[in-house]
Amino acid sequence: ETSTDMDFQQMMAGMPAGEQQKLMVMLEEMQLKEQVTMYNSLVERCFANCTSTFRSKNLDEREEKCIVRCTQKFIKASARAGQTFQSMGVPMMGG
Repeated sequence: ETSTDMDFQQMMAGMPAGEQQKLMVMLEEMQLKEQVTMYNSLVERCFANCTSTFRSKNLDEREEKCIVRCTQKFIKASARAGQTFQSMGVPMMGG
């Protein structure tokens, strides 16, 4: 555990149960919003990089492979950034 985790736990321990619950709901909402923002960013970036025409309602083989590679890179980069922030002691939402 980091000192930030311990500080948060100490702060929570000193709060009434109702306030703890309100704070946890707020944190969960913030986490969900961040996840949706990240997902939207991923979709926009990969779509813009991988699709160039609208010949068909389905992706062609090249576009599909590009989208898979783009998605994998985005997820790996996000995980690597999270690990870096965690090693620096930066508090992360949801983790």
